[in-house]
Amino acid sequence: MSFPGGAQLAVLSQSGHTLNFFDLDSGRRTDVVDVLPEGHELCFDPARRVVYASHTYRSGHYLAHEEKGTEISVVDVDTHRILDVIDLAPEHAPHALQLDPATGLLYVSVEGGPQGAGGLLALDPLTREVRARYSAEAPIPHWAVLTPDGRRAYTANKQSPYVSVIDLAGGGPVRRVPVAGSEDLALSPDGTRLFVATPTISVPADPRATYAVQVVDTASDEIVHAIPLEEVPSPVHVTDDGTLLVGQWRFTGAPAGPPFRSGLLSVFDAATYEPRAELEVGLGPINIVSTPDSTTAFVANLQSGTVSVVDLTTFRVVTTLEVDRGERLPAGRGVPNQGAHGLAYIPAAG
Repeated sequence: MSFPGGAQLAVLSQSGHTLNFFDLDSGRRTDVVDVLPEGHELCFDPARRVVYASHTYRSGHYLAHEEKGTEISVVDVDTHRILDVIDLAPEHAPHALQLDPATGLLYVSVEGGPQGAGGLLALDPLTREVRARYSAEAPIPHWAVLTPDGRRAYTANKQSPYVSVIDLAGGGPVRRVPVAGSEDLALSPDGTRLFVATPTISVPADPRATYAVQVVDTASDEIVHAIPLEEVPSPVHVTDDGTLLVGQWRFTGAPAGPPFRSGLLSVFDAATYEPRAELEVGLGPINIVSTPDSTTAFVANLQSGTVSVVDLTTFRVVTTLEVDRGERLPAGRGVPNQGAHGLAYIPAAG
C-alpha cells in the first residue's frame, strides 16, 4: 500500500491533549502539537489548509466530566502551528465539526448555551463571528452531518430518542427521526440515504439493547431499513465509492478488570446493505475516515490510543499507528485512556 507523497493523517488525542501528524507514505509520526484539553473532533479545511479541533470538556469524558470547554483550535497542516483559538463562550461543549465548502462556514454542534438546548452554530472561522444558531431541540447533539447542498443538517443526540433534522436554508421547525438513541451518523455520497448507529453506547453494554444501523430516506426523513449488528455500533462512515463502514465496540463482560476487548470494523455495500467483510481493530473504535480513492480507511481506537490502517481492497489491517497509550494521563485520573479520537486525512499541498 502506498500513499501520495506528502499526504498526512491528523489524529487528536482526547486525554493526551495533543494533535498528532503522521506521514502516510512512511507511517512515521512527524509532529506532536500540544493543544487544549479533551479534544474531540477534527475537520480539514482544504481552502485554508488548516484543521479545526473541538475541545468539548476541560477534563473527563461524556457523562463524567468537569467544566465544559468552549474552544475551537485552528492549526496549519503544513507548518503544524496553532494559528488561532476561537472561543465560542457562552456556548459550550462543542463537538461535531462540518464545513460547508460553498460558504466557508463551519457548523459546530454545542451541548448548550444562553438560548437553551443544544444546537448547531454557523461559524465564520475567518472573522470568528457566529452567523446563526440552530436549535436541535435536544440537550446533547453530538455528531452532525450536512446534506451535499448545504440546506439541511442532521444531528445524532445520544440518549435522546430521535435524530434532529435542521432546516439551515429556511429556518423551519426541527423535524425528528425516531431512534432508540444514537451515536455517529453518515450520509451516502449523493445524500439520499442517512446511516445512523443505534442506540447510544453504554458501559457495560445493555443486554436488552438491539444494535443496528438505521437507514433513513432523506427525501421523506423516514427509516426504510435496519442493518442488524451483533455488537455496539459507534462510528459510521461512507466512502466516496459507496462502501459503508461501521465500527463496533465489544466488551469482556467480566465483573473485574478492563471492560473492553478488540473492536470490529464491519463493511457493507451502502446501496444494497449486503455485508462484505468484518475484521478486528483496536479497543473502542470511535471515528473512521477514508482516502479519496476509497482504498484505505483509518479507524481511531479510543481506548487503545491507536489508529488501525485498513486496506479496503483486501479488508486487512495493514498497520497500526500508535498515538497515545495513556503515558500522559494525570495521576489519579479515574477514566480510561482516550488517546485517539478525531481524525482528518490531509492530501498533499498543491
